[in-house]
Amino acid sequence: MSFHVPVRGGNRGGRDRFSWEDVKNDKHRENYLGHSVMAPVGRWQKGRDLTWYAKAGSTEAEAAEAARVEELRRIKAAEQDAMMVALGLKKPDRGNEDVHRTKEELAQIMSTMSGENEEAGVEPPVDTVPGLGAGKL
Repeated sequence: MSFHVPVRGGNRGGRDRFSWEDVKNDKHRENYLGHSVMAPVGRWQKGRDLTWYAKAGSTEAEAAEAARVEELRRIKAAEQDAMMVALGLKKPDRGNEDVHRTKEELAQIMSTMSGENEEAGVEPPVDTVPGLGAGKL
């Protein structure tokens, strides 16, 4: 046999009589913790999601954040490449940079790198010219 007495109404701090609607109409609503979210009053809150911070990220927000991170990564890589060129160092290999070049462009680049066109008076492309500090001291 289990001894169980039902809880009388109104015994738990008046929880059964509390209503956020009453807080909205109370002149001392600022005294209630959470009044601005649970009982919003005024123009500033109309149509706004006041609990946006507690919700999981939406797919649009995640996609925008991923695009922003990717853009920052590309910008940092371009800045690093520019710094390497300015210092006269070799640009790091980024993988698929030469994917969109034609066979003729690749042949011209290879011939300028081997020095065949120097005798013919053809200037090499800018990216194959060594920068300042590239020579021996």
